[in-house]
Amino acid sequence: MNMKKIFTLITCGILWMIQDANAQFCSTSGNVVIFANYDGGNLTINVDENIPNLKIGICSYEAVNITITGTYAGNVTAVQYAGFDSNNNHCEEVISNTTISGVSTSITEILFAPPSTFTTPEGYSSIICAYSCDTDWQGGCNTAEQIVDYFVNEFGGEMLLYYTQYGCWPAESIAISGGGTCCPGIEMTAPVADINFSMNTICAGDCITISDASTNEPTDWDWTFQGADLVSSTVQNPGSVCFDDAGNFQVTLTAANIYGSTVAIEYVEVQACAVSGCTYEQAVNFNPFATVDDHSCVFNCAGGCPGDFNDDGFISVTDLIEFVAAYGSICPN
Repeated sequence: MNMKKIFTLITCGILWMIQDANAQFCSTSGNVVIFANYDGGNLTINVDENIPNLKIGICSYEAVNITITGTYAGNVTAVQYAGFDSNNNHCEEVISNTTISGVSTSITEILFAPPSTFTTPEGYSSIICAYSCDTDWQGGCNTAEQIVDYFVNEFGGEMLLYYTQYGCWPAESIAISGGGTCCPGIEMTAPVADINFSMNTICAGDCITISDASTNEPTDWDWTFQGADLVSSTVQNPGSVCFDDAGNFQVTLTAANIYGSTVAIEYVEVQACAVSGCTYEQAVNFNPFATVDDHSCVFNCAGGCPGDFNDDGFISVTDLIEFVAAYGSICPN
């Protein structure tokens, strides 16, 4: 094997590792995937993710044999090639014209150099080729932003991924689950975690509603609750959370998406509030949470009881009222 070929293989391997390490998804709700290069070649796209109404755009200077495959290839609703479509004689095989297979011809389209929908002096006035994520002069090809703007305008929806390179497409298939190389024109930001309480101060034994107030489209949530009946949760909005004891308790949320994560911490003040009720354990309506007796206790006097003045089987405030009303009266002989 000559040194030039060894160098080429090593270089390609390094570029593949870098690209794989930086694989990106541009929108969690995206349904548009875009592949762009200069050299064309055999491009096999493995639709291994269940993405409804998936639309695929391909751009290159030289011709491409495009094959759509994978478990969810049936989800594809449009495949469009837009590029210069020049005769390709230096990839794996000679390709004179671009072809599309693996899906119905009714959803495919091959266009020669359609007009750009986004104008920039760094790019080109027609869609002919693209090979990097850079925004500077592209040597006569389009900028990545031009390619993205064109296909998103053609298809509608949002961009899921943008996969680009200069050379011939790899011999192995490119899986949708592997992500792309960059997200041109999209600001990639982690969520800003934030927590919403229905109230910040409650009494011991009460509950509050806790929900997510994060921004920048989080997709994962990790909650922890100190001193609550619920220890942790991974749902977006945990709902009702109860605190039995007094104190200041920490609620922590880690909100994440494909671009990173942030943490928010808030506190719930739980007070030992005065709770009225019957505080006598012997009473049939004893309230274990009551801190102040409200004279509502009722005692069971089954079998007769000297204090049961109205003979209803219980000693209660009613009996006391009858006693007070009769107190001081003169009894008949």
